[in-house]
Amino acid sequence: MAAATSDRFVACPPDSTFLDAMAALAGGVCVVTALTSEGRPVGFTSTAVMSLSREPQLLAIGVGRSGRSLPALLGGRRFALNILHSGGEHVSQRFADRTADRFADLEWSTEERGGLPLLLAHSSYTVLCRVVRDLPAGDHHLIVAAVEDVVTGTGGPTALVHHDRRYHALGAS
Repeated sequence: MAAATSDRFVACPPDSTFLDAMAALAGGVCVVTALTSEGRPVGFTSTAVMSLSREPQLLAIGVGRSGRSLPALLGGRRFALNILHSGGEHVSQRFADRTADRFADLEWSTEERGGLPLLLAHSSYTVLCRVVRDLPAGDHHLIVAAVEDVVTGTGGPTALVHHDRRYHALGAS
């Protein structure tokens, strides 16, 4: 094993090499939704999601520092993690683009308790979360959240995965 001081561990690879390596890491496609302090729904597509703990039930998401949804996540302290089903490519694209109103002409509903925007028609599951920790990490924030509830979506049990810069369906018959 090479020592931690070798050039292999000190030098950073070219950005394109890093991005290619991360594209090879398959990830479930989710849309994170929240409310601004004015009550306006916001959201973004993410594959930077992980189950963190079973007891207590925690998950973590990565959010870009420059993202328009970050203030809503940190200010409102709650969000919905919509786990897209295999037919949700168009929803993923919409929330990944810089569209002014990502919710326009899209089927969505609101959570009864706090009004969070939910994408149940496009999701296998929607996980309602409360922010418990915010960790700045490079050009992102790692947000740790407690799970408040899990709602079964109407999109079916299939999964939408992003790998090698393309969408793939898992669990489809």
